[in-house]
Amino acid sequence: MRAAVLRGGAFTVEDIAAPEPGEGQVLVETMACGICGSDLSAYKHTAEFLRASIDSDTPSFVFDPDADLVMGHELSARVVRPGPGVTGFEEGEVVVGLPWALDGGGVLRTIGYSNTFPGGFGERMVMQAAALVKVPAHVPAHVAALTEPLAVGFGNVARSGAEKGGAAIVIGAGPIGLGAIAGLIERGVAPVVVSEPSPRRRELARAFGAHVVVDPAEQDPFVAWREIAEPGQPLTIFECSGKAGMFDRITYAAPRGATVLLIGVCMTEDTFRPVVGIYKDLTVKMCLTYPPEEYPKTLARIAAGSVDAAALVTGQVGFGGVAAAIDTLGRPDEHVKVLVRPHLEGSGVHPATA
Repeated sequence: MRAAVLRGGAFTVEDIAAPEPGEGQVLVETMACGICGSDLSAYKHTAEFLRASIDSDTPSFVFDPDADLVMGHELSARVVRPGPGVTGFEEGEVVVGLPWALDGGGVLRTIGYSNTFPGGFGERMVMQAAALVKVPAHVPAHVAALTEPLAVGFGNVARSGAEKGGAAIVIGAGPIGLGAIAGLIERGVAPVVVSEPSPRRRELARAFGAHVVVDPAEQDPFVAWREIAEPGQPLTIFECSGKAGMFDRITYAAPRGATVLLIGVCMTEDTFRPVVGIYKDLTVKMCLTYPPEEYPKTLARIAAGSVDAAALVTGQVGFGGVAAAIDTLGRPDEHVKVLVRPHLEGSGVHPATA
């Protein structure tokens, strides 16, 4: 099969062996796969990415950096054939799924961060049947691929416990931040204040329902929140940018008793002053997982049109354009979400309608 392979620190389009499904697994072919900020981290900060996985005893993100790697975990796919022991899936059905699979030793591996389980930057993948959700026929496959990043936002809002009567600040309006905004609005949280330096992403934040959207270069989001918040209103802060130093700034700016969710991944070492947060009695949650039922619920939201997932897609590439697309992640004014589509050719980024 053809794939964009990370080999020797660079992406190259290669023909590699297609994976075979094991017990409880399904062989699928990629229809669309989003490029995630985590892919940028694994590509640009490979040593730090792996060291964090090893230090935290998280084998699902451990891979051999000297062996070929096919990334991609924000995906939609078409069923090729079910593996042994799998029922309920037919050839040609379109699915999305939480990106995990069990290896021969029963260890959970993340698709796209495993040398054994290639991801959506290739033509075919093996996925765990238990993790798959069928896509309704009226939902375009490339739109369904947004289920995973939006579910991270919706899921962590559910995890936070934020509800009507409370307020929220969302820092960073990338796909995860936008999912968080939509999740907060769905729960009746108000006001929702969003801080985002990119004009393009600020526009999307407004479209997703944010009550106040600020450019942090011009206005502090905590000042904007204080101007409109009710006295004593509980505040939940969603840090979705992953920028070094942001958590430290939050501890100083947050009001006493606030809850902070760290969702964006800061891959480098960072520093903060714990005593400030302790004296303020802040509650801090560092987030990797979220309630798994939020994944199919997010696909249902997309299918019902209650969240405009298609609005996030600003570009598409074939396998030859993966390197160029990943580079755009460092320039958020250019794109919000770029999808890998196997049928596209060339090394550049195509319009979202390609």
